Amino acid sequence: MSSQIAVRLADEELAVLDAEVASGRARNRSDAVRHSIVYLERARAYRRDADIMERLVSAGQAIYPDLTPLPNDWSGID
Repeated sequence: MSSQIAVRLADEELAVLDAEVASGRARNRSDAVRHSIVYLERARAYRRDADIMERLVSAGQAIYPDLTPLPNDWSGID
């Protein structure tokens, strides 16, 4: 299902959408808006993951406990 909404944008914001269309990265303005929403969703997921990692590190837990730790001293490794 989809819904149509009305959005008021500044000229500069509209120019950003139009640039996406002109470059071929979006088929039209609606497509550019949908791409922007996907970008926002990814950014939110990255922030969530960063928060989780920060909490783990603060608690002294390994972020990737299943990986072998890298050596602190790389000298002598070819």
